[in-house]
Amino acid sequence: AYYRRDRRRAPVSIQKFFPFTPDYMSWEDWNGNMVIYFEEESIPVNEELNWKKTVEGMSMLPTFESYPIPDPELFETWQNWANAFTAMLNGPSQ
Repeated sequence: AYYRRDRRRAPVSIQKFFPFTPDYMSWEDWNGNMVIYFEEESIPVNEELNWKKTVEGMSMLPTFESYPIPDPELFETWQNWANAFTAMLNGPSQ
């Protein structure tokens, strides 16, 4: 379940490299890794069918407010969205 935290606190800084790729993961693994990696945040936990609700919840968290989180409505699968999200966090590959 998603619980909104106080928005006045400082956002978690995103490290230089986000180490997870969705290509070889289940949704449960991906969502669980997000919860662990951003442990200071209230990353929503949902079943795979509701992955867009997780993304919507993440976009309202202080850490992600200043990042252009990809619009989940533009993606057919969570893997495609997660690849775009990872690229956004890590920047262009070299």
